[in-house]
Amino acid sequence: MNLRLMSLACCVLLASCTSWETKKISTEDFLQQEQNSIDITEVDTYPVFESCSELSEKTVLKDCFEDFITNTLYSELSNHTIIVKESIHDTVWIDLVVDEKGQFCIEHIDLSPIVTQEIRSLPLWIHDAIRVLPKPAPATKRSMPVKTKFKVPVILKVNE
Repeated sequence: MNLRLMSLACCVLLASCTSWETKKISTEDFLQQEQNSIDITEVDTYPVFESCSELSEKTVLKDCFEDFITNTLYSELSNHTIIVKESIHDTVWIDLVVDEKGQFCIEHIDLSPIVTQEIRSLPLWIHDAIRVLPKPAPATKRSMPVKTKFKVPVILKVNE
């Protein structure tokens, strides 16, 4: 009886060993699987200014980065005297890119026709304000620096 039981156990063990085999895949297949698993719309870490570097949570870091940019823009724009013929209550959208080296680039400034007409120097002032920003550490994806794009709102409230 023991011999039969041992024979049965050996057969079961040998039959199950084939399912333990490691499957080999080609390098191309592996790279394709890796590319498919990477979410290119999300970064591991956002760009970071030195003043935000002590923070650790991803969303808090992003908020700190965006708040710093917004506060700098408002501070720099408040240095200019704006005289308008019509009151303006509008939002200007800035498409801002931070490249792999931490350099800023304004990709686009979305101005309404009334803002374009009333505050002709605004794009120049926005460019000047961006130049004042300190260089951040770039965003990273899988420990590699990557380019990121932000849409920054600037709310204008100017009375005539």
